[in-house]
Amino acid sequence: MLPLPNLDDRLFDEIVAEARKMIPKLSPQWTDENPHDPGITMVELFSHLSEMQQYYLNRVTVKNELKFLRMMGIHLEQADSARVDVSFAQADKPQWMPQGTKLRGLNEPFETTEPLLLVPAQIDRVLVGSEAEISDHTSANEHSKVGYFAFGNGARQGSRLYIAFDSRLPVGVPVTLTFDLFNNYQVPVNPSADGEEELVPPARISWSYSTIDESVDSRPLRLLPLTVERDETLHLSKSGRITFTVPKAMAGMRIHPANDKDRYWICATLDEPGYEIPPKVEKILLNTVQAVHRDTRCQLLSFDGTGEMYQDEAVDGYLPFFGEVEVQVETETAGVWRIWKQVDDLTLYGPEDACCVFYRDLQTERCYLRFGNGEHGQIPKAGSGTIRVIAYEPNFRDDMMIGRSNGLPGQHFEVEGSPILPESLRLQVGVQVENGGEWLWQDWTRVDDFEHSGPDDRHYVLDQNDSEIYFGNSETGQIPDVCEYDNIRLIALQLGGGERGNVQRRLITQFARPELFGTITVTNYDFARGGAQRETLDEAKARMRRELKQATRAVTCEDFENIALATPGLRVARVKAVPLYTVGLKGYPQEQAPAQVTVVVVPYSEDSMPLPSKGFLSTVQSHLDQHRLLTTEVHVVPPEYVKITVHAVVVVNPDTKDIAGRIKTALHKHLDVLDNSDPSKGWEFGRAVYKGDIYGIINQMTGVEYIQTLWFEAEGAGVQKDPSGDILLPPHGLVYSGLHQIELVSRTDV
Repeated sequence: MLPLPNLDDRLFDEIVAEARKMIPKLSPQWTDENPHDPGITMVELFSHLSEMQQYYLNRVTVKNELKFLRMMGIHLEQADSARVDVSFAQADKPQWMPQGTKLRGLNEPFETTEPLLLVPAQIDRVLVGSEAEISDHTSANEHSKVGYFAFGNGARQGSRLYIAFDSRLPVGVPVTLTFDLFNNYQVPVNPSADGEEELVPPARISWSYSTIDESVDSRPLRLLPLTVERDETLHLSKSGRITFTVPKAMAGMRIHPANDKDRYWICATLDEPGYEIPPKVEKILLNTVQAVHRDTRCQLLSFDGTGEMYQDEAVDGYLPFFGEVEVQVETETAGVWRIWKQVDDLTLYGPEDACCVFYRDLQTERCYLRFGNGEHGQIPKAGSGTIRVIAYEPNFRDDMMIGRSNGLPGQHFEVEGSPILPESLRLQVGVQVENGGEWLWQDWTRVDDFEHSGPDDRHYVLDQNDSEIYFGNSETGQIPDVCEYDNIRLIALQLGGGERGNVQRRLITQFARPELFGTITVTNYDFARGGAQRETLDEAKARMRRELKQATRAVTCEDFENIALATPGLRVARVKAVPLYTVGLKGYPQEQAPAQVTVVVVPYSEDSMPLPSKGFLSTVQSHLDQHRLLTTEVHVVPPEYVKITVHAVVVVNPDTKDIAGRIKTALHKHLDVLDNSDPSKGWEFGRAVYKGDIYGIINQMTGVEYIQTLWFEAEGAGVQKDPSGDILLPPHGLVYSGLHQIELVSRTDV
């Protein structure tokens, strides 16, 4: 461990001497520096206070620093787990992959984050239909090296994306498609934040599928509407998954140029355009789900007790189906649980028997839990979360019990495995009702420290560095009841996180238990990303400094601009807040709109005139409304674009070549909304177009002798031209280049 720096490195006399040396420089008129002078007394007083502060600062421990950070609302961030999409193949029939299916890549554990129905089909063709033609992008989709536009590079209304399968998709069950969109643009998407409202889609698409339309006699094969149940892509504006259920049997169709055989199609039609960036697809995947870098050793599932007879619950997940299961029901005392016996037949038991039936259905690949009717088996207590299913790996049975309490303060116990994901950890302490009688299990709560724990609080602390659990001393935190048997156990535990989970492509290729899934294969077509180590103290202090500088309340124009630029889920290139202004206000800034702010937003786009969609504006408006003052009215608007066309007659040197092209290029760069090298820069909002600037640009070109004639042509709302020919813009105006007209005249012809 590195030695801590000595902060108490200056004595009182040294501080006083240093202060007195600065007097001639800071206050030349101060000439009396004798001890009787009141100013010297103040210098000595503050020097004494500084020396005391140094003394105390030199004794700040790591524990103190962590507490100071908590006072500022900063906690050390836990290790992040890497995430990646994994694709399954070789399924010969529809088969469910339960949530939590365990995979391995480079000996690192991964688990799927949701259930997935594998279908015995493959994507056979991908077509893109625009106004002019339908093009085949199947090869690009298979290799994912060259992206293709889902609705063409213009993404115009009526454009279509056709996806064909080599066999019918199953009817009446959810099918999921994964869309990986190109995302490597100059302006990244702002990360999402907790508590933010859902993003508004920039465009609207509808889905259909090929089937037989029974209401039509001629040409019964048609594309009929297909209802989408879940759309993480926000109408193909970002990567994600789309889940739909085919309502009736699909029928084969032939669509040019894939008309060599019948195929089973689904189609996305762009009904309302508005994408800031037309969606560019890298790969469309079937039978794909997200996997996270972690290993669930023990899992806790909660259910509400209804208090009714024969309560049934469906229990989903990898561990409940393939692992071992324990059922707990809460007693009349909150937080105290009894283990119920699992039986095969409830009719063999009486009204006082705490028993239930837990069975696995191999056909539906789900687990079911059933309780009695009060005559054959007890009825569980009614209430929220009064029933628990604890599922764990068979080899984790012994590791669940971590020790026994000796009744002494400050006990600590080791947990097998690391790193631990602390949010997943749940712990119970067992108490025997009578000597040798049944066990009741108490829930204990994890806390950061025992500072606010009382003698009756069932609290424990997790030390992640040593993978140990600590209990209190009966003054700060209760001591577990003494027992001659192991009575402290884990009922939920997940391991994972860190940079080791950032594995490369095609390395997650194994199941943790291959014998369970037959011929099914798995792989990851992309890198696993997002894995990070637990935050250090220095990193937390640096984050605190950054967060203190971030605006959390929109008061000044700079606040509005910074908050709008950080709108979660959007690529915001430029923002301008215009105070006391609304669109259409005449005579600004002499005429003003009290308590109103107009925020002009420019999305990142590859177009020369980037326009935000209605969804884009609505999302920024919603984000600003959460941070503005109640008395401030905020208007989020697109920029008012003005097309500037420069007409110039330029006298040039006869030997100069391609001078007109170079002049036009320079003018396009000058009159640009977004700077190519830095999209956050560009033409200043509301800045007038001055002839002097254009004169300077053209005159700087090599080979230009002088400008004979120069004038502007401007098109746009709110544009004014002053007597000198300069173009005046509204406060929310921006310019873009038209087709500049440059006429060259040789110097010898003048």
